[in-house]
Amino acid sequence: MPVFMAALILIGLLVAVGFCLALPQGTTGTVYGAGDNGTTITVNSGSTFTIKLAENPSTGYSWNVSSSPGLTIANSNYIQGASMPGAGGTHEWTLQALAKGQQQFTAVYKRPWEPLVGNESTYTLTVNVV
Repeated sequence: MPVFMAALILIGLLVAVGFCLALPQGTTGTVYGAGDNGTTITVNSGSTFTIKLAENPSTGYSWNVSSSPGLTIANSNYIQGASMPGAGGTHEWTLQALAKGQQQFTAVYKRPWEPLVGNESTYTLTVNVV
């Protein structure tokens, strides 16, 4: 009987995760990634959203981020991918829209000790806060 209960609990958890992933994304909690580079989004004032970008700090490279004063970075977190040495992961930033108007989140993927030369990978997300 304990195996049966454990199986039911596992199935219940999987169904719950599936429903969470299938829910439509609103202006709060929406996730943006590399495919959204260079685009403009619209969010409500006070709402939060997440930006996720691939990163591999073991190579010395990391995202150097900045945002306009109307956005605040509420959380910044690196999530390790595969547990192999040198494997990359994902960096997540949770931002909150504080001021109405056009705001911007920008990032440059580079080694912090190297100067900008113009061929670095960049990410820009323009945020229209309403």
